[in-house]
Amino acid sequence: MGQNLEIMIYRFLLTSIVATMILVSCGGNDEANTDTKEGVRSEASANKLGFINSDVESNDGDALSEMPQYSKAPAGTAERIDRAFENAPPMIPHMTEGFFPITKDNNICLTCHMPDKSEAVGSVAIPQSHFTDYRPNLIKSGEKYVVDAEEGEVVAKKLNKLSPARYNCSQCHVPQANVTVDIKNTFESVFRNKDSKNSSNLNENIDEGVK
Repeated sequence: MGQNLEIMIYRFLLTSIVATMILVSCGGNDEANTDTKEGVRSEASANKLGFINSDVESNDGDALSEMPQYSKAPAGTAERIDRAFENAPPMIPHMTEGFFPITKDNNICLTCHMPDKSEAVGSVAIPQSHFTDYRPNLIKSGEKYVVDAEEGEVVAKKLNKLSPARYNCSQCHVPQANVTVDIKNTFESVFRNKDSKNSSNLNENIDEGVK
């Protein structure tokens, strides 16, 4: 009898706690609900774009004082932009009008940046990392497929062509816009050697810190 009474009291207390939590969660948002009408948050809350004084549901208000200005320098004439950090994807310093969209069958970037063409046109050659497959093989184990690699092992298979995972250049490389922002960037680049500002050594140290 005593044990049954303890179970009943435990269940009663548990039910009371759950009911209290539900009531608090429903009634505790009164302040937030005051600016809600028919399920839509007021302009002062959900519709604002952080530091930008603009409405996400309209074009009212200028997000920027003026439209971003991108480089109009033709490819081969623009000044290179230092990398943001070691092995960071370099930014595109030249105009890109007509370059996009990039597809596996139509990639204008390759006409200048393939290693066998870069020296003649003075462009930055696509690094060896882009001609390497870092995806390990999958093998069947029972009803599942598992990675055919040891834990912490970096698989690197050299290819005689550009890796299919790398054809979409604009996935990592973007043009630099000349804009003024309200938030100052205090990040400072640190390179282990000066060549890293304009070149890649990722293929040599991709397993750094892994093993």
